Amino acid sequence: MGAFDAKGGLASVIGSASTSVAGAAGETTHAVAGIPTVIMADGPAGLRLSVNYYEDTKGVHSYGPAMPETLLEFMPKIMSLFMGGTPKLPKGAELKEQYCTALPVGTALAQSWNEAFAETCGDVVGSEMEWFGVHLWLAPALNIHRSPLCGRNFEYYSEDPLIAGRFASALTQGVQLHKGCGVTIKHYAANNQETNRYFSNSVVSERAMREIYLKGFEICIRRAHPAAVMTSYNLLNGTHTSENRALCTDILRSEFKFDGVCMTDWVVNGLAPAAGSKYTVPDPAKVAAAGGDLFMPGSKKDFKNLLQGLKGGKVSKKQVQINAQHVKAVAMKLAGNKRLCGCSRRGLIHNAKIPSDGVSEST
Repeated sequence: MGAFDAKGGLASVIGSASTSVAGAAGETTHAVAGIPTVIMADGPAGLRLSVNYYEDTKGVHSYGPAMPETLLEFMPKIMSLFMGGTPKLPKGAELKEQYCTALPVGTALAQSWNEAFAETCGDVVGSEMEWFGVHLWLAPALNIHRSPLCGRNFEYYSEDPLIAGRFASALTQGVQLHKGCGVTIKHYAANNQETNRYFSNSVVSERAMREIYLKGFEICIRRAHPAAVMTSYNLLNGTHTSENRALCTDILRSEFKFDGVCMTDWVVNGLAPAAGSKYTVPDPAKVAAAGGDLFMPGSKKDFKNLLQGLKGGKVSKKQVQINAQHVKAVAMKLAGNKRLCGCSRRGLIHNAKIPSDGVSEST
């Protein structure tokens, strides 16, 4: 589980589930001695942190609405109530500011046909991750453009998995030039719509999965070795991608040789499907059994469900230990050593070239 607010709820899904960096999307648990906390910030076009924040004895806190006002009007009313509004600044608190670089969105990067430029953009992100103390960037996203109606097409690169894989690789390489900085490629996989995003079912053949929807992920993993992979909200042939062992273990780890952390997208605690829906929300125990290492952002209820799953045989203790080892390895790699402050960080521009490793990129 992530380092969760015991209350969970909608407010932790978008914006600020982290208490270490204002506006960061989440972090791993503080509860295990000897394992450092991994702080995660969202994308897609650069780091997404809170502009205004304040600090107290409990940590840092975003100040202002969790979502821009221009987006709140498009959200369901109950979501806008949680995400909108600015609370009163606590007495004696000092309001502070922080700013990140706005970079071109994924589609614009791909239209440049310039992988070196994409790598430079990743380099800028990595530099700012060092500056702000972020370890994992929850980007890039490389799903396939299938319909112009998909609400997050701007994050993705192309309808061509080769282009998607190559540009995700370049951005990954740029970020991971920086010690202690990693990316999270997403949304794995066959995520093609935002309508009914939590319970839509992508029905895909084996050939289409291999040639279209998985190819970009394979290219990026083999070429650039991202630190993390995030599963998608949608179901794949009737099973949540996060609960799909063939996807998260057999293909991702055994075939693609991925050795990082596999996490869920931010699951809303208390979310319920529409009346009569044949699908349920992801089960933390089933996610762990499939090879999912982190259930994000996590809640007390999710933790209890995992323990019940262990007791009831949904997931084995051995599998949970394997998952925990993946989290530990990435935490030690990214956050195990104290990084230099921003004034001592590496330069923004590097000219490293992504090496070819012989992966077949024919689609």
